[in-house]
Formats: sequence, C-alpha cells, structure tokens
Amino acid sequence: MAEQEPEGRAAARPLLTDLYQATMALGYWRAGRAQDLAEFELFFRHCPFGGAFALAAGLRDCVRFLRTFHLRDADVQFLASVLPPDTDPAFFEHLRAIDCSGVTVRALPEGSLAFPGVPLLQVSGPLLVVQLLETPLLCLVSYASLIATNAARLRLIAGPKKRLLEMGLRRAQGPDGGLTASTYSYLGGFDCSSNVLAGQLRGVPVAGTLAHSFVTSFSGTEVPPDPMLAPAAGQGPRVDLATLVEAWLERVCAHLGLGVQEPHPGERAAFVAYALAFPRAFQGLLDTYSVRRSGLPNFLAVALALGELGYRAVGVRLDSGDLLQQAQEIRGLFRTTAAQR
Repeated sequence: MAEQEPEGRAAARPLLTDLYQATMALGYWRAGRAQDLAEFELFFRHCPFGGAFALAAGLRDCVRFLRTFHLRDADVQFLASVLPPDTDPAFFEHLRAIDCSGVTVRALPEGSLAFPGVPLLQVSGPLLVVQLLETPLLCLVSYASLIATNAARLRLIAGPKKRLLEMGLRRAQGPDGGLTASTYSYLGGFDCSSNVLAGQLRGVPVAGTLAHSFVTSFSGTEVPPDPMLAPAAGQGPRVDLATLVEAWLERVCAHLGLGVQEPHPGERAAFVAYALAFPRAFQGLLDTYSVRRSGLPNFLAVALALGELGYRAVGVRLDSGDLLQQAQEIRGLFRTTAAQR
C-alpha cells in the first residue's frame, strides 16, 4: 500500500487513552517504579466472526504513533487538571520528558495471519511509558484488524477474480473510523474504495459511479449542451448519442415486451448524460424506479448505442431487492439481447 500521509501526522495522540493509564502512571512514579522494565502483549482470545483466523493490521499506524509520541505542554496541563491538585509538579515534568526512545516493539507483519493467544504486538520498555501506550495501541490495532479480517473473509467468499469495492464511508463511525475502514479493507483484499481521502492519504485506489440523486435530478426534458459523441476509434463523424439511444430503445423494448413509454425518460436522460461524460466507463444504476421496466431497458439502450460507436459499457449496479435473483435474470437478458443484435 502506498504511503502518502506525512510521517509526522500520527493516527493517534498521547491523550487518546483511558484516564486510568495516567492514574497508574502517577502510582508507578510515586512508588519509584517508572523506569522498571516491563513487557505488554496485545493478543485476542477468540477469532472474530466465528472464523478460524484474523488478520494483523494497524502496525503502520502504531509505528507512526510511537515515533511521534510526546506529551505537549497542553497535554500535561490537561492531565494536571484531572489528577489530584496536590500532585507533585515533578511528576508532570517527568511526563514532559518521556518519549518512546527506550521502547522496543516486536509485531506480526502487517496483513499476516493471526491466531488466538499469539501476540500481535509485544511492547517492552519503561513501565510508566508502556502503560501509557496500552490504550492507543489497542485502539489502533483492534479496529484495523477487525476490518481487515472481515475484508479477507469477503475476498475468500468472492474468489480472486471478482472486483470488490468498499463504500462504507457514509455509515462509518466518524471520519477517523471511515478512513481506517477504507484503509484496512484494502489491506484485507478489497480492490478499491469510494473514500477519496483514503486515496489521497493512504494510496488506496478509488472508484465510484453515480447515485440515485443523479438519476432523479433529470426529468427527461433536459437537452445536453453537446450531445455529440465521437466514435471510440477517433475516426468518423460525431453522433448525437441521445438520438441514437432513442433508436435503440425501440428495439430493446420490443425484445423485452415493453412499451417505449414505460422506461422513465428522466432515468434515460441521466444515463445519456453520464455516458457522455464517461463513455469508456459507463455503468447503470438500475433500481431508481423499476429494474425490469425502466432501469434495464434504459441501460441496454445506452449500452448498445455506445457499442455502436465502439465503446463498451462496464456493467450495472443494483442497490435493493433480491440481488441474486435480479442479477441472474439481468445476466440472462443481457445474453438474449446480445443474441438479437
């Protein structure tokens, strides 16, 4: 995975932790044990999703966090406000001075298989410091590993040849959760993500097409400022794509046993507009109105018009209903339509 994010921009900050880590740190310091050598292990007891394995993930974020770990004055001042008011000021001076220069980390490689009881991370160093690292490292590894594991399971189900796109940003647990999920879905075996920020910061390939809002924004009365499209080979006159689509629509509707008035004109206008913008990557979203009576015939008319000009539509998308049944029916209609050309 390409790394585009600035090294100094850690995925977590020192105060992304539980308060009891700070109270224990004070206890260690008061007991004279702050510099005692300690080792913490990060492991899990049961595989997620009832599976037989997990994927170790989040190591890159952990390394970035450890390299930049340092409590700023503002961090120390906040801790002073939540710890007992009679805390020795020397403790806070100690906090200002700590970093991870004395910390050693052993870890499973990023993306490798992990099993119950086997540490994903082994962190050793001064007791006070590694105690403060516990919560943020758990946070960085646990969710990343969960997402990567789920992505790997989906990849195993889909097989190696299917293209998997992650589109969970709009339902993610906040911006950081969205970026993490997109990043580690890719690590777990997905091909790309809809998350543009994951592409910019983490080098994740991005992809996307159109939504129902695009389709419903057209009524069918719109006239494109330039409806002309040149053949894919670049030779020959430009053709009015909208007119060519209408000609194909009659043939498609006759084949499907539909009246030419049944497919929604606004949906067809949306498909034409998208095809004019992306003639080499046209994909139809079929279920805005009716898959069988509108989305499918409109898509076929546009796809066949593009095919006449030497382009090839990418495919279709379904967002609702019985996806398996619809996919099988649509594939069958694709075959019979192709045979009728």
